[in-house]
Amino acid sequence: MEKVTCCNIKDGIRLYHIPSDKFKTVSMSVNIHRTLDKREAAYNALLCDVMRRGCEKYPTQRDVARLRQSLYGAFVDVDIRRKGEDQIISFQLSTVADCYLPETEKVQMRALGFLFDMMLEPLVEDGAFRADYVAQEKVNLKNDIDALINDKRAYAVWRLVELMCADEPYGVHELGTKEDVDSITPQSLYAHYQKVLSEGPIDIFVVGQVDIDSIRDYISERFAAVSVLKTAMPKTKLHTPAKEEQEIVEAFDVTQAKLCLGFYTGVKPEDSDYPALMVYNGILGSGAHSKLFNNVREKLSLAYYASSRLERYKGMLVISSGIEIANKQKALDEIKVQMEEMEKGNISEYEFDAATKSIVNALRSLGDDVGYLEDYYLGQAVSGTSVSLEEMINLINKVTPADVVRVAKKIQPELVYFLTGKGETA
Repeated sequence: MEKVTCCNIKDGIRLYHIPSDKFKTVSMSVNIHRTLDKREAAYNALLCDVMRRGCEKYPTQRDVARLRQSLYGAFVDVDIRRKGEDQIISFQLSTVADCYLPETEKVQMRALGFLFDMMLEPLVEDGAFRADYVAQEKVNLKNDIDALINDKRAYAVWRLVELMCADEPYGVHELGTKEDVDSITPQSLYAHYQKVLSEGPIDIFVVGQVDIDSIRDYISERFAAVSVLKTAMPKTKLHTPAKEEQEIVEAFDVTQAKLCLGFYTGVKPEDSDYPALMVYNGILGSGAHSKLFNNVREKLSLAYYASSRLERYKGMLVISSGIEIANKQKALDEIKVQMEEMEKGNISEYEFDAATKSIVNALRSLGDDVGYLEDYYLGQAVSGTSVSLEEMINLINKVTPADVVRVAKKIQPELVYFLTGKGETA
């Protein structure tokens, strides 16, 4: 079992090491935490896109590609990672572990140096980011925002969450809006970068076989001139439920309607009931063994797909389905019947065992991928918990059907979102 260690590089800058000899690669990431905020979401997203293009030492994509090739094809990226109401600007690196290379061809420290070059020595001209890079990435980001609506399944789920959390940071999309992107200039983006770097906090994760003492010393050296104001990362506030269930209908040019339901769970990731909530979700709508799949989709043919998922950090549960427009009420009624069955304890041994095994297998698979493993422990840090994968698996295995029923009785319906065709009625 991996044993995670954490040390302070300085106030607000922490280094986590997850040792593992399972991988031939090493994963490293530097994560700057920002509170998700409509005023700066687009800035953070665009900042990642621009800084990905190059830095002072390697100013073009060709320069970056050549360096990556010299590092045995190391993967390097800068991207947004959203966890709850924490919009994380993440500098990520994956490279071959030095122990698998000849003594004269070690690459880990060179690769780590490049990661910090990207982060700390950006390409700047006259006190601003390079103007042509900013202009090009603004176009790309606006295209990405436009494209959100193309996948109606994902869009319907996002729209439900946005409506449920309309007055909360969780209702802000991590890409921002096109209007906000338009307002950004090379000068204002660079000023935002300086603000981001000075505020923090910053969490650095290293996964795999490394000389962690040398890495810690090198990180301390690179951060010698960096001081951050914040030491605590943003916390996601548990969702406040509406007083009564609402329904919102929106029309698009579609032939397959999307029916999404939002619920308040009242369970936070650090709560003792969270493993039971995971099993509840597994039985309800996560997989071919689930009640939604077997009843709403297979038995009654009321949906092309029907599944559920947890909004982990926010204490919400979302049910997503694709249906014929005429089947709206039948599908809605059957979904609620299946949830009522769980409240009554009508859960078969097969449903319970299949859900538990599915969750355990999914957790174990995280430990088989260096990137997933790093992401799991970043999520633990964000939620303020320190549960290892093995400990989480043990907690899942201890969940009983009675625990699931207890959690089921906490679930409160809040919003029905129906995306239908133009000119159609349900």
